[in-house]
Amino acid sequence: MELAVIGREDFCLGFSLAGVRNVFETESPADSLGKVFENAGVGVVVFDESLAEKLDEFEKAKIEASVMPVFVMLSLKEERDDLKRMIKKTLGIEL
Repeated sequence: MELAVIGREDFCLGFSLAGVRNVFETESPADSLGKVFENAGVGVVVFDESLAEKLDEFEKAKIEASVMPVFVMLSLKEERDDLKRMIKKTLGIEL
């Protein structure tokens, strides 16, 4: 299983330096999403939450419903409710 990262240049820089090979620096994430879904080796996608507003409703629904790969939204803001929702979706239980 591989890790992929989709985000702006400043978001992706640390992942690139850490050796992540599937890094997609973009301002419009739609094309990068297609590449990630085509790559069967990708198991986890770290997604820049600030780009989520640029997605249409179909793309947002596809990300939320995706089991493989799992999408993890990261943000500079502290949002505990979103983290709880992701844990519940992934594990099936509420912590």
